[in-house]
Amino acid sequence: MLINGLKTLIIRCRFCGRLRQYDINLFEAMKNNSIEYICKCGEINARINKGINNDIRVELGCFPCGDKHYYSMKLKDVLRNDNRIYCYQGFQACFIGSKKVANQILLEKQMNLREGNRDTCGEDYFNNFKVLGRALKHLYVLNQNHKITCDCGNSSIDVELFPDRIELKCDNCHSVNIIFAETDEDLSILLRRDKIVLKEHSITCIDSIKEKNRDIKK
Repeated sequence: MLINGLKTLIIRCRFCGRLRQYDINLFEAMKNNSIEYICKCGEINARINKGINNDIRVELGCFPCGDKHYYSMKLKDVLRNDNRIYCYQGFQACFIGSKKVANQILLEKQMNLREGNRDTCGEDYFNNFKVLGRALKHLYVLNQNHKITCDCGNSSIDVELFPDRIELKCDNCHSVNIIFAETDEDLSILLRRDKIVLKEHSITCIDSIKEKNRDIKK
């Protein structure tokens, strides 16, 4: 029996929210080669490599909940089955399986968009998708230049999307920076920033109502 080691990954980018499709060569991953699947915005959507006991180790950025998830999957299950992978909150994080089923999933999503029944991961989820998209692009450039940090000393900052805002979260001290992204004025305030520093153990805001950050102590 011919075993097809080529599979298709469908995942929505945690950073920019776009739906992405990638080809996966499982046999390459089993050679201890860590393979990264990168979005056009620069975000690493997934990493796949060889785990223990010849399992497949999958690292995903989950768009619905904003976290990173790690999975260990039996190679035979990935080879034989179409796998819809869910995060711990019950959201579907990605699909790994045959190209035929993957294309069917993409077609269904495109039909939903045309019919106006957009799910919460579509453009209609956001109050102003164009503003939020430009805001994300600016944040990505800052992050690439190491200009998004926390004053606790941590530089690993998570990004979470909401209909009206973007939240930057420090995974060390759990500080939060809320960036409102609904209006051109919100975008203008953000584009003036050449760096963003989260304040340790605090919640801060960037919006067009007040140009200065508003600190709310936890």
